[in-house]
Amino acid sequence: MSDFKYKFESILRIKNILEKKVLKEIAEIDFEINKAEELKKSLMKRLKDLNDAASKGKIKALEYKSVKAHCNLIEKQIEEAERKIVDLINKKKMKQEELKERTKERRILEKLKEKKYEEFIIESNRKELKYLDEIAINNFNRK
Repeated sequence: MSDFKYKFESILRIKNILEKKVLKEIAEIDFEINKAEELKKSLMKRLKDLNDAASKGKIKALEYKSVKAHCNLIEKQIEEAERKIVDLINKKKMKQEELKERTKERRILEKLKEKKYEEFIIESNRKELKYLDEIAINNFNRK
């Protein structure tokens, strides 16, 4: 019995590699989202601390103006971090759709491979049965 050779094996391997690549990209996007959320949290904490210090009235008017300007800058950075998070979430959704397509393509090829393997087994069994029949006929004719 010969070995089963699937003619689309190289394509199936490439589909697997592409699927793993998309999974890696999604993981990288998740990491970036987490990093942006941590930055946002730290900025919000710093803003809260500055506002608390300014509201306690323990600083001079000039320092208060400087603190408020710094607070405005931090608020802009928070908004920028929020935009980055939204962009990354949208990018992640697109990559998940791409992953869905890649997985679908890979599964189709795997199903085809399974079907071809079953056909190969049936054909191999048929050939083996034919060979055994020939041996039986030859043994019968010799007697």
